[in-house]
Amino acid sequence: MASLGKKGLQHKLTRVFLLQAVLISAAIALGIFISAKIFENVLVQEALEGEADHFWDRFESDDAAARPDTLNLLGYLAVGNDFTEVPPQLKDLLPGYRRVPMDGNEPLVYIEDRGNARLFLVFDEEQVSGLAFYFGIVPLSLALIVIYLLSWFSYRLSRRAVSPVVRLAEKVQSFDFKKNRLSDLDLDEFRTASDEEVAKLVEAIDLFTERVERFIEREKDFTRDASHELRTPLAVIKSSTALLDKRGDWQANEARALDLIKRTTSDMGSLIETLLLLAREESDPLPAEDILVNDLLSNITYQMEQAFGNTRIKTTLEEKCLLSVSAPERVLNILFSNLLRNAFSYTRHGEITVTIDDASVTIRDSGVGMEEKVLENVYKPFFRGQSDAQGHGLGLSIVKRFCNRFGWTLRIASKPGHGTEACVLFPGGRRMGQKRSQSASSGAASR
Repeated sequence: MASLGKKGLQHKLTRVFLLQAVLISAAIALGIFISAKIFENVLVQEALEGEADHFWDRFESDDAAARPDTLNLLGYLAVGNDFTEVPPQLKDLLPGYRRVPMDGNEPLVYIEDRGNARLFLVFDEEQVSGLAFYFGIVPLSLALIVIYLLSWFSYRLSRRAVSPVVRLAEKVQSFDFKKNRLSDLDLDEFRTASDEEVAKLVEAIDLFTERVERFIEREKDFTRDASHELRTPLAVIKSSTALLDKRGDWQANEARALDLIKRTTSDMGSLIETLLLLAREESDPLPAEDILVNDLLSNITYQMEQAFGNTRIKTTLEEKCLLSVSAPERVLNILFSNLLRNAFSYTRHGEITVTIDDASVTIRDSGVGMEEKVLENVYKPFFRGQSDAQGHGLGLSIVKRFCNRFGWTLRIASKPGHGTEACVLFPGGRRMGQKRSQSASSGAASR
């Protein structure tokens, strides 16, 4: 399944071509703007200055030289204080180059002094702008249209090229891997594809499918054989210790050894059941049911108190609400048992608090805690925070696998000397009612 937030090839391809078209349009618009500014500030100004020089040359030889008077250019001359022929809008202007409002337009005006005379050149670029439009903007616009058409043509070709890859991805995405076998994934329509890349992808998927199918078969065989081979010797050990436990004349050290054997055997039995459940869940998922987490945690907490028998640990169950979670009961049992077992294992004395909230369960202990380096490795199989800790180092690894499989979130925070906090978030959890009275105990003796 495609991850949320990720875009497909066609989306990325469309975005690239749209971005290309926008950048081309911006570049052409910028080019037109720069061309207009160059035309106005450089070419026209130089032309007006050249026209003024030409007039002054004629004026020096003939005071009555004709003023510039063409379709786009008008000239006015003021000698001394005589501004008779100069329009009122220009009389008070100083020499320079600027636009001046005149008769509803804003022509370019160039003013230059020579001796006691002042020349006014008024340039109406309307006609020139029309020429610039037909010989500048129109060709650029046509070029832009051609570029757009070529980009669209390239986009169609590119989309056609990646279309088989996109269809293959959609085929794999729509396939329900949980309900169907891998061998049911039909990719025949892509096997004869003309694209070499698609053919290689299909071949790789076929090889991967065969390999996973063989792995699943081997796992089923192992689950079936291990179920018998591992349970039988444990049953013999349990029955033998039960017989030995009936004797009442054990020495203190012998009784402790027998108790250690019983606890280790029970832990091994739970671990084997968990591993077999994990193997079974891959191919034969357990049916989900609505479980009231409050009752389940109350029972598990009591069982842990009895198993560890540490009267220096105070356990508290805070029920802020009644929380129901849809999941196999055995999975929740294993999940909470492992978290609580860790809390009891790493707490010599102090308090363990189990909090049930709207959609989460938090287990806090006041034990030894973990450093940041240790915390980074807690999900690795067979990793233990302390070498002398009980267990096999699989608890949090198993909890993490269950959380990943059922879409739950596991968060662990810890600080050396201040304990550890493990929180499981259940997105599908349902609040069933108001909180019940808080229950607490001080070791197994208070139960």
